[in-house]
Amino acid sequence: MSLSDRLDLEPRPLIRATLVTAVLGGVVALGSRGGRWLDPALLGYLLATLFACFGIAYRYFTWIERPATRMYFRHTMGTLLSPKAFKALPRMAVLALDQMFLQRFIEKRSLRRWGAHALIAWGCMLGFAVTIPLVFGWVRFTSEGLDATRYQAWLFGFPAGSFPLDSFIAFCSFHVLDLAAVMVIAGCVLSLIRRKQDEGDTATQRFDLDLLPLVLLIAVSMTGLMLTASEKWLQGRNFETLSFMHELTVILMLLGLPFGKLFHVIQRPAQVGVSLYKADGEAEGRLACKGCGSPFIRANQRRDLGALWKELDLDGARHGKEIHHLDLCPKCKRRLVAKAQSERLQGAFDPFATIPVHAEPIPDLTSLKS
Repeated sequence: MSLSDRLDLEPRPLIRATLVTAVLGGVVALGSRGGRWLDPALLGYLLATLFACFGIAYRYFTWIERPATRMYFRHTMGTLLSPKAFKALPRMAVLALDQMFLQRFIEKRSLRRWGAHALIAWGCMLGFAVTIPLVFGWVRFTSEGLDATRYQAWLFGFPAGSFPLDSFIAFCSFHVLDLAAVMVIAGCVLSLIRRKQDEGDTATQRFDLDLLPLVLLIAVSMTGLMLTASEKWLQGRNFETLSFMHELTVILMLLGLPFGKLFHVIQRPAQVGVSLYKADGEAEGRLACKGCGSPFIRANQRRDLGALWKELDLDGARHGKEIHHLDLCPKCKRRLVAKAQSERLQGAFDPFATIPVHAEPIPDLTSLKS
């Protein structure tokens, strides 16, 4: 028995995740000039990031192996590789802005929920945009001049400009992570308050899936702010202890990133492909229900669902010889269920008692078959 069998790992996602991690390691080595520019103090972060990359890649490839997800993925890749890809780029850019940055899909649920989600998302994106290049050795800063009053920035080993230590650019560069930490803490607190006040969330939430990610994000942000406080106001007291605590919380968050709710950050870009799929389906048109005749399902969705049902061995749901279960709208499906229940109970259940007189006639179909 192989190691992947003992660990219940799928071979193809495992190989792909290994290749992705190896490629990332190669890019890190290339960008850091063979590792010469890697900061020894950040090696723990680097190893945790590589592990998180492997876990994220494995779970993502496993996710797109599922039949339904693979359907959307193939359509998105087909759009990107087709001649109409150039025309689709502006629409994809707008969708990406809406789905990943503005995140208006949350705003439709409630403004408070959107505010908490936006603060967490923007704070995390800002934090990763700063720390990832530093950890990978792609960006570094060196002092310049005998009096060390200027900083020289380096990008992939090439000079990227310098600035005085007392300038506004220096202040923003040194405190951008503090801003990200404040945003994340504010978003997590708002989210915890909402979860405490919302009875539905309180009844269904789990500590490991819903609360633990928020606790980890707060711990990472708080320990990061404590490092700044120690350096600015406490003359560096307990800096090494705080640095160890911060590194520990960051590593725990990175190790849990592929396995918890924070993986939604990785899944969110896939929504762009789903939106493209829906838009292409609307352009192609909708098919009419074979029960009542009203348009209800996109043509591309009906084709793909038919293939999906065959792949999952669910193609036996038919009503007569001509009508497939997928060819009926939700209203007709509910009426068939009610009719089947009435026949099973020999008239004791009257499904038509609550149907208005002006409703469409019940299609003459046989009862549901499993």
